Amino acid sequence: MFEAFSERDYRRFWTTQFISNIGSWMQTVAQGWLVYRLTDSAFLLGFVGFASSIPAVALMLPGGVIADQLDRKKVVAISQIVQALTALSLAIGIRASTITVWHIIAAAVVVGVAQSFSAPAFQAMIVDLLETRAHLPNAIAMNSLQFNTSRAIGPLIAGVTLSAWGSYWCFVINALSFLPLVWVLFRTHNRQLPLAGSAAMFERLSEGWRFVRADRLVLLFLALAAAASLFGYPFMTLMPVVARAMFTDEAAGLGYLMSATGAGALAGALVLSVRTPSARRAMPLIVGSLLVFGFALGLVGVFRRPGLVLPLLFLCGVSTVVAMAMCNTSIQRRVPDALRGRVLSMYTFAFFAFIPFGNLAAGLITERRGIRQALVMLGAGLVASALAGAVADRQLRTED
Repeated sequence: MFEAFSERDYRRFWTTQFISNIGSWMQTVAQGWLVYRLTDSAFLLGFVGFASSIPAVALMLPGGVIADQLDRKKVVAISQIVQALTALSLAIGIRASTITVWHIIAAAVVVGVAQSFSAPAFQAMIVDLLETRAHLPNAIAMNSLQFNTSRAIGPLIAGVTLSAWGSYWCFVINALSFLPLVWVLFRTHNRQLPLAGSAAMFERLSEGWRFVRADRLVLLFLALAAAASLFGYPFMTLMPVVARAMFTDEAAGLGYLMSATGAGALAGALVLSVRTPSARRAMPLIVGSLLVFGFALGLVGVFRRPGLVLPLLFLCGVSTVVAMAMCNTSIQRRVPDALRGRVLSMYTFAFFAFIPFGNLAAGLITERRGIRQALVMLGAGLVASALAGAVADRQLRTED
């Protein structure tokens, strides 16, 4: 079940990344709550999400070249240090009572830049942590498990922390949570294969793009990941609006909503970690998951009773992690090591680069038409994307 845990480097990385992600989810919840409290604006709530993700549009693909050319462990470690300092600066602003929404937006941009370089390196680095390549599918599933376990735990802790002590401690805890991971990254074995040649960055990018164009199934996986990020992930940014509409204690309510999504994601990751589906079953699982995600998210927009909304958010969490993990695993199975960083940078680009536009659009729709219509429209986009993916997959199989 947990074959990748037999690898010492991977086990230590997994544990410290888990701690770091708990802190990051605490900050995500606290940041959304703080922005909404400071501005009372759904648009600015979406704009902060836009600011954190927009650097990926310009920097994620060059980040893939860097992930192949430089030491991936150092790239990820530097990113963690930058994010820790950014969280600490926001905590100081909160304690000094000088924090404004523009400080939060500036910090979101800095974090977005750091993640644009670390995300491709992180995805490509998983294979470098393993002595036995056969453990790679399980390592990807286990990585999804730790991310989504933190996604269930972090928001719950954040809700309690916000209600009892305020947002300051969420940012402080996040700043401290990066330190164990940085320590481990500088103490793992270096298994990264050196990249041959000295081609320019544009030529390196072109090599990766030529591979993707030649493998149209990889291109379809990338398109579905992009659709999930455009229509699916913005709902997380809008959760403070839902919490205010549903709960008297909006801070605790926000923690419940985010934790329900995280618990579903944890359940999906657990299933995948026990048994990774075969390559043949990947596409039906991705399409089915996006359909479930779309219908569940649309119904979240319709209902306002916690007894109905929380189970629907649980389904959103399950379907999200299954769809994205299967896209990731399917691409990793097909990409050669020499192109791993660049092709996976296209995966992280597909994931991150469309989130800011989804966040911005969702914030505008919520501001003008209300949260109900925004969530229904996002759900409809997911359903349409799933159906288009099924048609494209059938056409590819017919041609083959």
